[in-house]
Amino acid sequence: MNGMTTTEDKYEYELVEMLFEYSYIQNEEEYEWLVCEDDPTNEVKEEPSIVLDAEGIPMGETQEEKILRREIIHQYVQQWRADHEMNPRVYNEDIKEYIKVNQVFLLESVTHSAHRYQSTKAVLHMEEVMAKATKVCVVKVKENSNQKPFKEMLMMRYSSEDLGKVKMLVGVRKRTQEKVEYSITVPSEDVPFIDKSQVRKRKKRPK
Repeated sequence: MNGMTTTEDKYEYELVEMLFEYSYIQNEEEYEWLVCEDDPTNEVKEEPSIVLDAEGIPMGETQEEKILRREIIHQYVQQWRADHEMNPRVYNEDIKEYIKVNQVFLLESVTHSAHRYQSTKAVLHMEEVMAKATKVCVVKVKENSNQKPFKEMLMMRYSSEDLGKVKMLVGVRKRTQEKVEYSITVPSEDVPFIDKSQVRKRKKRPK
């Protein structure tokens, strides 16, 4: 090119400012440091309050209330057993025998009775229920449960003005025939009081 040489011009660039413009109005004072996907205008939902009865027992069906009822049952039964350490039994007027209270009743009560407020109340009146309940039928033992030490279970019922029909199961030991308190519950209205498939039929004696 006519014998002339050229040198490339080199330029250096420096970022001075970066500006973002929004198509809607921003309220910088209110949400200046907010980083989230939720709508900040949503109100915080309050957790439902726990309603207690006159005795301080939670009446609802939330998990927190069930946990509180478990602790109430645990403390009550443990204290009852300590107070009756020498003779942890209650005489039942219908079968005219003593029913023993041991660890299995505590386990069943904490596991199952705490689920419903009515069942918890029934356990806290265990002496009255155990003494006044009447025998309804004999049911089979559930193999995959704490019923294994028993040959059969006595299903008993106690009618309460406040709680309705209280269901009580009593285990009968295989060798000694000793009666052991197993559980006290108040079934909901949509649950049959008796599971007919579990009822043990007595063999008829030959004439």
